[in-house]
Amino acid sequence: MKKALTRPLKKLGLYHPLQSAYRAALRSLSGTWYRIQYRKQSGKGHACNFCNQRFGKFIPSFPAPENAAAIEKHHVIAGYGANIICPNCQSTARERLARLCLDHFIHPAGKKILHISPERKLSPYLRSVADVFSADLQPGFYRDIDPSVQMVDLTKMDFSNGQFDLVIANHVLEHISNDRDAMLEIFRVLKPGGRAVLQVPYSTKLSDTIESAGISDPCWQSAMYGQEDHVRIYALDDYMFRLEEAGFHVKVVQPGELLRLSDVAQQPEECFLLVTKPA
Repeated sequence: MKKALTRPLKKLGLYHPLQSAYRAALRSLSGTWYRIQYRKQSGKGHACNFCNQRFGKFIPSFPAPENAAAIEKHHVIAGYGANIICPNCQSTARERLARLCLDHFIHPAGKKILHISPERKLSPYLRSVADVFSADLQPGFYRDIDPSVQMVDLTKMDFSNGQFDLVIANHVLEHISNDRDAMLEIFRVLKPGGRAVLQVPYSTKLSDTIESAGISDPCWQSAMYGQEDHVRIYALDDYMFRLEEAGFHVKVVQPGELLRLSDVAQQPEECFLLVTKPA
């Protein structure tokens, strides 16, 4: 039924606008509800580095039942758990982690940035301090975040060599079948000394990345990878090897160091990969 409705709406150019309007209405309703529910938690505890509010508890987020088995079985760090969503502005833990590390390690102000699949809170912040080109393979999903977003295939980009100071593709590569091509392209379009934010769901328990070429069955992908549009679960060591194979230098910022940097609400077990194209 969903597919039968989706096709004609896409042909009429209505699918993405209707999706955006529906999601905006849900965010507005849920935002009001969360602010009421978490009012007693306000002013203490964890911080949000987007709205600068504090709450004793943030909103938890847990995987859907069809995704949970793979995530739990392989101990995947995937943005779920306690203190994930800000009750005031609805920023996510992955956005807060990205901003924390951008501000502490990369300093985006004045830089030329390629932002793939721009996030709702991170995108306007970056556009307020830097020269940002927003892009995605399906830009219609992101027009309500940045109206200027353009269609870009991360595996074969039209940008010239060394065009950007920073590329952000936060939780993107786990969706791309030929991820090594995407890594090489990101490396190519970065200036020497440029940085990349390329966080992905990962497991430190796996010795090898779990993936199967050519699979396009959402139910199977949920069961195997923990989300219907994911194409793998990365073993952290293998993910770092792939990035280094593409030419990058990778430094791991451990969770303990991240927690010492700030009291921003974040996923306690998640590390940050500081990815650099050598100068």
